[in-house]
Amino acid sequence: MATDVRTVLYLVRHGEADSNRDGRFGGWSPAPLTELGQRQAHAAALELRRRAPTVLVTSDLARARQTAQPIAELLGLTPRLEPGLRERSLGVFDGLTFAEAEARYPDVWQRITTRERDAVPEGGEPPATVYARVATAIDRLVDEHAGERVAVVTHGLALFHAFSYVCGLGAPSHDHPVFVLVDNASITQLERRGRHWRIVSINDTAHLRDLTHG
Repeated sequence: MATDVRTVLYLVRHGEADSNRDGRFGGWSPAPLTELGQRQAHAAALELRRRAPTVLVTSDLARARQTAQPIAELLGLTPRLEPGLRERSLGVFDGLTFAEAEARYPDVWQRITTRERDAVPEGGEPPATVYARVATAIDRLVDEHAGERVAVVTHGLALFHAFSYVCGLGAPSHDHPVFVLVDNASITQLERRGRHWRIVSINDTAHLRDLTHG
């Protein structure tokens, strides 16, 4: 890759889903956008039109695809599905409220909330697995779209793993030195030249300020 080629990533967290509103583990569940989430997605699309990405890539989960839809329509782009950008699956916890997860699986809930090393619900993904697939997906996007502006619709924990990768922190662990959780429908701008990353902005929500809840 030429070291003077600048590739821009606009990382968009999906709009509010019913799992966010109801305090549920989203994971790989088919949680749809709420009415507010749909308006957030439209606002993000309007902001991205100003930034003019040339490529649109999205996680294949429903809430991400629904967020990508107005972006695709407004910018005339065909979204490419990228399973590597999925949210972290927490297995049997996916789709449950926090109270339901605690009541049904008290042992693993206790291990997770006390940050026990390697505690993962049955069927869930270890952090190292999520980190590897997200990092691979990000590298693939940059390699395949070098010199372009790429809009990427993904998820909160997937974005945390992306930040850990870009900052060279490695896979998150119980003693990870930083945690990043951006807002629904926020836009984060990253740039890469060769193998060097630049963080231009994180959690930009200016385009959402006129939206109301409900």
